[in-house]
Amino acid sequence: MKRSIEDLTAMARAIQNNEVAARQWLDEAFSPGDAKAYVDAGCFDVLRTVELRQAGITPLDIARSGLAWDYCSGTLSLKELHRLISPPAREPELPWGECLAPTLIR
Repeated sequence: MKRSIEDLTAMARAIQNNEVAARQWLDEAFSPGDAKAYVDAGCFDVLRTVELRQAGITPLDIARSGLAWDYCSGTLSLKELHRLISPPAREPELPWGECLAPTLIR
């Protein structure tokens, strides 16, 4: 897809890289702001970053994990990354208030 020089310049400036890299981010429908957020979080592989976006992993999620390099370099799978950054499942809360409420009201 042909990009305007303005699009390429804005993206190259946002990701602090060259026109080739800017074109890759644009080809995958990243805005300069979104690309910058992922790059600032440590993402450097555009296609693997597409996978993050499709999995619902935000730039903030990947930045907080500190695992962007591991994921983008291929040493960490998306499944393992997702497991590491997802909060553990919470136990359902017991309805103590419902059980005690009638006895306390009397």
